[in-house]
Amino acid sequence: DQTNEIGFTSLERINPDVVGWLAVEGTEIDYPVVRGKDNDFYLRHLFTGERNKLGSIFMDYRNHSDFSDKNTIIYGHNMKDGSMFSSLTKYKDQRYYDNFPTMLLYTSVGDFTIELFAGIVVDGNYESVRFDFKDDHDFQSYIDSLKKKSTFESDTIVKSGDRIATLCTCSYEFNNARYALYGTIKGQV
Repeated sequence: DQTNEIGFTSLERINPDVVGWLAVEGTEIDYPVVRGKDNDFYLRHLFTGERNKLGSIFMDYRNHSDFSDKNTIIYGHNMKDGSMFSSLTKYKDQRYYDNFPTMLLYTSVGDFTIELFAGIVVDGNYESVRFDFKDDHDFQSYIDSLKKKSTFESDTIVKSGDRIATLCTCSYEFNNARYALYGTIKGQV
């Protein structure tokens, strides 16, 4: 049971804002995920609370900390040294996706797989991610539009009852560009 190996009790002693741990085997991504009271604090603070330009991998404060929302948004910096979420932009290449089509999400309530299905460049000046959907048709239309614009092709099927995660980092195609990577959160690992 990976959750026990991660040791959420120990992590919560260090920082009670911890909500999970995200890992992609074979990449730099292997970090705790925190959720603050806003989306600013963890841009410039480490998991330990220490001020640092690396920031943390953090969940949008508008999401529930148990990943129960229809779409959970997770942010991280695109650092030049390759740390944090910089490897997300590598998903612009089909071969990279083919090598790393899933992520692991460990939480205090269980371990999950995130099966990636799309990645797109978005304008950070606009609210490009959605939290709410009118109905199943609206959700499915959103998924279909993401897959059509994706920088890679995926056979991952997203059903109307699924929950998704959006992982977001800076990209440099234009001023304030972001790369958003989308995956469906599947049951226990």
